[in-house]
Amino acid sequence: MNPRLLVTGGAGFLGTHLLRQAKSFTATGTLHHTPATALPNVTFHVCDLEQPEEVRMLLDRVQPEIMIHTACSDQGANLSAIVSAAGLLAIQSDERRIRFIHLSTDQVFDGMAAPYIETSTTCPINPYGKAKSQAEDLVRSLNPQALIVRTSLLYALRSPDRQTRHLIQATSTGNPFRLFMDEWRSSIWVENLADALLEIATKDLSGILHIGGPQALNRWDFGMQLLQHFNVTPTSNIQKGTIQESGLVRPPNLTNLTFNSSKAQQLLQTPLLSLSEARMIAQKFSDNLSE
Repeated sequence: MNPRLLVTGGAGFLGTHLLRQAKSFTATGTLHHTPATALPNVTFHVCDLEQPEEVRMLLDRVQPEIMIHTACSDQGANLSAIVSAAGLLAIQSDERRIRFIHLSTDQVFDGMAAPYIETSTTCPINPYGKAKSQAEDLVRSLNPQALIVRTSLLYALRSPDRQTRHLIQATSTGNPFRLFMDEWRSSIWVENLADALLEIATKDLSGILHIGGPQALNRWDFGMQLLQHFNVTPTSNIQKGTIQESGLVRPPNLTNLTFNSSKAQQLLQTPLLSLSEARMIAQKFSDNLSE
């Protein structure tokens, strides 16, 4: 029998890909406000992950063996949900002996001492990073067997993700659209991350693990490659910019949030792909469909 997998945030970007690729699991997803994409052999349950009774009823109903927590990762207004939901799920997963994988972010770091390894000291400087760092601490204290997976900027290649759509749309508006030259990330293809997480879900691991792409890219180079991948010609309004010009809260020098993911790569059979490698795989898939 396939292991029972619960993915919180099943209607989200990462959650949808996890559930779509979870062929060897009996998969269930949660959603709250965002409607879910209908997926074969996947069931969805509406649940407010900040409400203890709703969470208990959900877990009683689904009886998951593994839970991957991707929900409450929005960088918008309700940042308090990040901490409260993580704490509640950590308690419940510990009490029920559910394998718990909690998704975190490279933004728990300040960009001053990259590349970061799992034991690097966290030092978040924006509200989202601070909330995710607090959630990490809470999960570790409430469920010592949990695995915290830190990842980076996610992107899609079969069709544009939300941020890439904004970039593509900007080429037809004429409005200035700036891509930072001074922010570096370990961006990873969302399908590659989903495969890695589903493989890790079957392993007995705890602590912290970094899973990011092996290629450090700044936002400008990253954006130019994505435009090329989707056969969109950059226009003159797509401009190079800097974090200092944007007014965003960042360190005073070049921001480098890149990861060292060598520990994960040693544990995984799933290779962690650079953007160029991921593009080749996605293109081969597209070519096979068109034949």
